[in-house]
Amino acid sequence: METGRRIRSVDKAMALLELLGESRSALSLAELERKSGLPKSTIHGLLSTLREHHMVSQQPDGRYCLGLRIFELGCAVSASWDITSVAAPYLSRLSAETGATAFLSVRSGAEAVTLDQSSEGGGLRIVSEVGGRLPLYCTSQGKLFLAWCSSEAERTRLLRAHPPVPHTPHTITDPDRLAQELGAIRAQGYAVEDGEFRIGLRSVSAPIFGPGGALRYTLGVVGLFRRASAPEFTLALRLAVDYAAQITAELAKLK
Repeated sequence: METGRRIRSVDKAMALLELLGESRSALSLAELERKSGLPKSTIHGLLSTLREHHMVSQQPDGRYCLGLRIFELGCAVSASWDITSVAAPYLSRLSAETGATAFLSVRSGAEAVTLDQSSEGGGLRIVSEVGGRLPLYCTSQGKLFLAWCSSEAERTRLLRAHPPVPHTPHTITDPDRLAQELGAIRAQGYAVEDGEFRIGLRSVSAPIFGPGGALRYTLGVVGLFRRASAPEFTLALRLAVDYAAQITAELAKLK
């Protein structure tokens, strides 16, 4: 069946794949039924089809997990991206020079996804794991993506998909204040997160642009910086902005 351009059976299959991807262990049919809210018969039919395409694998005990084909497709996507190979040395350098964790992010839907990271500085590894998803409105990388939305309508759509909730007392949830913050980010060319997602953590992210000046990725640093005005944080900010600009220049040469 189709609703507009959305095919409901595909939506349901994707929901099952996402549940399996988020789980740290294989899930039973009953667990998938509880987590998805779908009828058991529907889940069984979808899993049978996905298993034929090796997108899902069934273990001897009957539980389900992601299949080998998912890994193969992920590797194919990764191999086609210039960004990870170009950014890797900058991530290592940024982490080593700041003593914090450096990370590379991309926007997927209404969330920021970590593409790569480095903890060369020897500090505590505190960024989300590669593939981890983070909210847009309370992270430095996320606020950059919101600030560079192509239109106000797109920004509104993204915020409606994940309405701001207070993760800490510092999270900006007021629409007017958030709009003001995003305007300042666009003007200054970088974004700062000052304990808005996790108490005690501060991060800064800078934009990496693609052809036509569209924001494609963000380069950032996160750590247990004392204050956003501390010299070590100012250094991290300057380096992130500088290295993001260099990555942008390198990507332009590849096109």
